[in-house]
Amino acid sequence: MWHVLSLALVLSLAAFAAPAPAQIAYLPLAPGCAWTYGDGAGHQIVVEAVGTALIQGEDVVELVWTEPDQVYHNFWSLGPTGAVYLHAAYNEDAGFVASYSPPIMWLSAVVGADRCWTSTVRIYWSLDGSVDPGLELSFTFCVTGDGPLTVPAGDFETVAVEAFPPPTPAAPGKAAHDALGRRLADGSRLDDPRSYAAGVGLVKEGAWELTTYGGPTPSEAASWSEVKTRYH
Repeated sequence: MWHVLSLALVLSLAAFAAPAPAQIAYLPLAPGCAWTYGDGAGHQIVVEAVGTALIQGEDVVELVWTEPDQVYHNFWSLGPTGAVYLHAAYNEDAGFVASYSPPIMWLSAVVGADRCWTSTVRIYWSLDGSVDPGLELSFTFCVTGDGPLTVPAGDFETVAVEAFPPPTPAAPGKAAHDALGRRLADGSRLDDPRSYAAGVGLVKEGAWELTTYGGPTPSEAASWSEVKTRYH
C-alpha cells in the first residue's frame, strides 16, 4: 500500500512540475516561409519571411510585404507560449521607419473567444531606438470568434481577431502609416477583421484571402547591415 501511495505522489508531483506545452503559433516565423493573397479582382499580395535581424537588442524575423503599389517590411518574434509580437516596420517607398518598445503583442497566446488585450508602447523613428520623439500609443485587439473558413488555399480552423488601433503618427515630413508600415493614404487594413490558422498564419484580411502558402524554403535576404544602411 505504501508503495502505491508513494508512486501516486511521485506521479502527482511530476505532473505538477511539468511545463505546459507551447502552443502552435498563429504566425509561423521560419525564414523562407511565404504567403500569397488575392482579392478576387486579380490583385495580389506576396509576403515572405526573408531572414532575421536585431531590433533594439532582440532577435526578430523580417517579413516583406509586396503589394501592387508599395513594399514594406515588419519585424516579428514569438513568445515561449506562442504569442506574436511586432517590433518594428518600415516602408521602402515612403521612407517610413518605426520601432516599438515594448513590442506590440499582435496575437495573444490564449485566443479564446471574447479575449482582448492591449499593448501600450513607445514609438521610435529608427530601428535601433535612437530617435525618440516621446510618443506613446495603445493598441487593443480582441478575439471575436472562431470556426472553419474556406479560402482558395483550402479549409482552415481559424480564430477571428479585430484591432482597434490608433493611426501611427507620421514622422516629420513623412506620410502617415499604420503600425505594419502600410501607407494610410492607400487605405489601412489594420482595422479589417483578420482570421488566423494555427501553424499557417493569416488566412483572411478583409477582401484578401490566402491563395498559397509554404515554407521554409531557401530564400535570399539582404543582410542586416544592408537593411540598417538603407533604412536606419
